[in-house]
Amino acid sequence: MKVLAILLGAESAPACLDAAMLAATALPDPTVEALHVVVDPEKIVTSSEEVQFQRLREQREGTAEQRAEATRTAFVTWINGADDAAPKVQWRAVTGTEEQTVCAEADEADVLVLVLAPEHNMDSGDALHAAVFRSQKPVLVVPHDWRAGSRRSFAHIAVGMSDSAATQHAIESAGPWLRAAERVTAIRIGEQDDAALGMTRLLSELGTTPELHIVAAQGSDLGAQIVAEAKSAGADLLVAGAYRHAQMIEWLMGGTTRHLLAAADIPLLMMH
Repeated sequence: MKVLAILLGAESAPACLDAAMLAATALPDPTVEALHVVVDPEKIVTSSEEVQFQRLREQREGTAEQRAEATRTAFVTWINGADDAAPKVQWRAVTGTEEQTVCAEADEADVLVLVLAPEHNMDSGDALHAAVFRSQKPVLVVPHDWRAGSRRSFAHIAVGMSDSAATQHAIESAGPWLRAAERVTAIRIGEQDDAALGMTRLLSELGTTPELHIVAAQGSDLGAQIVAEAKSAGADLLVAGAYRHAQMIEWLMGGTTRHLLAAADIPLLMMH
């Protein structure tokens, strides 16, 4: 199965590739592809406004060619330091708009998980929207400066529990990693008789024996609290559903998914 690592820039490339390697360890016969989308305003077919935006960014981020070369250099540097026993990683650069290209690559390939480490650039928001909201594939989001270090797998996985189809989809899609984990912690911000705790049955059906961790809500930022609880438990990875409500509503009103993405400083596996 394929792991598609979406390289959004030179700074975040090592984090993205490290996470892709850990994701691959739980898969049978894995392949890993590093994809960099070259958003070149001279070659993409899009609105005139988008072309102008892309030209303006060159003043701060460099040209598309310069960004691609820097990302490629970061990829080669990472490859040179990679473990010889790790799955081989193929590099591919595709010219196009970020969101459309990510969606097309996810749709056309047998991709099990998309991996990306957002940076502070224009491509990150487009890639994140395409991956989480449109791809219908599991998405592994990692902090841009995160590194695997001595980890060889996601050994301790926390699961953010909610009574929603999104959480069910996230748990089902995380099956390979949950089964391979040494420890699984099910976290619920709520009450002892919460309906969301029924999701522990699904975790058991996947072959895990989850440790149940129930805590009362502290304020309205549930996303940040779930991340804090996962970190406190020592988890390597947090699994959570994405966008229980319409994305625009979450963006305007604030929602758990938005808060999760803002607060997560550990890898976050999401599924819409």
